[in-house]
Amino acid sequence: MKAGKLSGELLERMVLSTIQFHRDDVLVHAGLGEDCAVIDFGEEVCLITSDPITGAVEGIGELAVHVACNDLAANGGTPVGVQVVLLVPEGTNEGFIHQVMEDIQRTAAALQVEVMGGHTEVTSRVRDCVVSVTAVGRAPKERYVTSGGAKPGDDILITKGVGIEATAILARDFSHLLPFVISEEQIGDFTKRLSVVPEGLLAAEFGVHAMHDVTEGGLLGAAREVCAAAGVGAEIWEKDVFVPSLTAQICDCLKLDPLALLSSGSMLIVSPQGAELQDKLEQAGIPAFVVGRITEGDHPVLIRNSGEHVHITAHVEDELWRFFARAEEGN
Repeated sequence: MKAGKLSGELLERMVLSTIQFHRDDVLVHAGLGEDCAVIDFGEEVCLITSDPITGAVEGIGELAVHVACNDLAANGGTPVGVQVVLLVPEGTNEGFIHQVMEDIQRTAAALQVEVMGGHTEVTSRVRDCVVSVTAVGRAPKERYVTSGGAKPGDDILITKGVGIEATAILARDFSHLLPFVISEEQIGDFTKRLSVVPEGLLAAEFGVHAMHDVTEGGLLGAAREVCAAAGVGAEIWEKDVFVPSLTAQICDCLKLDPLALLSSGSMLIVSPQGAELQDKLEQAGIPAFVVGRITEGDHPVLIRNSGEHVHITAHVEDELWRFFARAEEGN
């Protein structure tokens, strides 16, 4: 099997099909495209999600906290705490572990999130550091959001643009492959955009039909998962997708498609009032772009700048994983 997130087809066949028992107080169960489990706690719900970071070297602790808390935000939840599993290979020095934990603590504190515990282990079973974070959050029972609520006619928005997380990773870890210099200030500008907690909470309060943070598979992968969760189709308009200039430069150089590139830091939001929500987000200092609409059907269709219609019917392999595979082969 290839490295990367399991395709929806494999996930359904190998993982989700094995889950048979469902409790009545679990309101959102394990399912394709859903970011969190949602548990009935009376007037509020508890949201729980887990995510690993395996594709980064520098800044892995910061990324791990943001990616997990972003899942909570995609369900309209306020993050409360994280538990951290840190696996490092034999020979790792103490300073590295301490730095990762300092990054985790700093990032969590900035989000007003507590590091509640976890597990740390040196093991011969991993070649590089793996950080997995379980995040816990809360939301009013009447206001949580899922990926499966999209309806035909809804607008599709994204915040900030595509490729944010991948740009930070490539700029930090692979700058030696690029024919131009990237400053620490530029990298910092991207890492500052990694949280989607502010837009998630604002959109949930505004009232939206669905949200999904844009992670592996990029915008196209996120759109496909929303379509699968809701049983709908979608149109994505390439001309309206904002690609940051540094992201575009890196993608041109490394021959990557920014629309299928790891994009933590961007939230996909589905709303019947796209223009009004866009105004609300921008008033809060969060750039937002209407990039498509929900349609009848069962999969997204990308409308390229050329007018070509690309039907996204299969799992979207993330461009970052394709790049890693090429780099390992020396191509």
